[in-house]
Amino acid sequence: MRYRRVRIEGLAHCLPEVVIKTSVLEKTLQSTYDRLGLPLGTLEMMTGVAERRIWREQVTVADAAILAGEKLLQNTGFDRSKLSALISCSVSRDHLEPSIAALVHGALKLPDHCRNFDVGNACLGFLTAIELAAGLIEAQQMTSVLIVAGESSRAVTQATTRKLSAEGVTFADYRDNLASLTLGSASVALLLADERISQSPHLLFGATACADTAHAGLCLGSNEGMTTDAPTLLNCGVALAQKTWQKAQAELQIDPDQVAEFAFHQVGKANHDAVLKALQLPESKAVRLYPRIGNVGAAGVPLTLSWLNEQQRLQEGNLVVLMGIGSGLNVAVQGILW
Repeated sequence: MRYRRVRIEGLAHCLPEVVIKTSVLEKTLQSTYDRLGLPLGTLEMMTGVAERRIWREQVTVADAAILAGEKLLQNTGFDRSKLSALISCSVSRDHLEPSIAALVHGALKLPDHCRNFDVGNACLGFLTAIELAAGLIEAQQMTSVLIVAGESSRAVTQATTRKLSAEGVTFADYRDNLASLTLGSASVALLLADERISQSPHLLFGATACADTAHAGLCLGSNEGMTTDAPTLLNCGVALAQKTWQKAQAELQIDPDQVAEFAFHQVGKANHDAVLKALQLPESKAVRLYPRIGNVGAAGVPLTLSWLNEQQRLQEGNLVVLMGIGSGLNVAVQGILW
């Protein structure tokens, strides 16, 4: 899908103050490590994640999303009374209902005409929400859409460490639950607006995606834990990423050599290395944030874009590519002319 009138009006992200180092997390599993013959440091060596952050206990998923949404609205000065819709796309949830979007909508005091709903697509949720919102703006059905994601890893991390501390845990149990120990917390917000009302030059010019749902069972997660066939997931995900990247280059007319920055979902070292190798992309154009934030779910790709913007690594006219791989399997690629 190509877009002509969709602009990125603003970006904002928030990180929790509480930092949990991988070395500290591993010490809670000392007895299991000793029993399995694993040296401390195994988790960081295998994943590249040195630390992650968690929200304080009283902070809900909606609270986290509210922080990023309010920060964006304050930073941009955008008139919230003119918002057409709010979309929440967190993987994390505190409740089955109401929607997280409804809670965020109320806290941000958005107008009653502003639609609000959740979109779920695992770690690809934010990119799915962007594509949905962009289509509505391009079709002139909406003029502005605020997208938020609040991710919280506290519950799943605690549940996983309890599980792996139990008697009788095998190396296979450790391996299958390893990805849960890389999860972090963060929130992010992005505002899309029609060019008629936008004050921004940042053009979202296209989006595409591919699915391979034969592998939908490779990663199964809940607040109680996440079991992952990591090697198979990595191989199948990278293969689908290659296919989607080729599709994106053709459909969106992207020249890889002209791309200034790639904003990838921050999963871990093995995933990042494999994607760079398979897509033949330079290390210098794909920043690694996962060593300090871990895997922050649906917030990963937009947070990377927000960080690049905050660090002034994006200049007007730069070609920027967003890419995410989500359980399912699904891969999305989107192009921005900054």
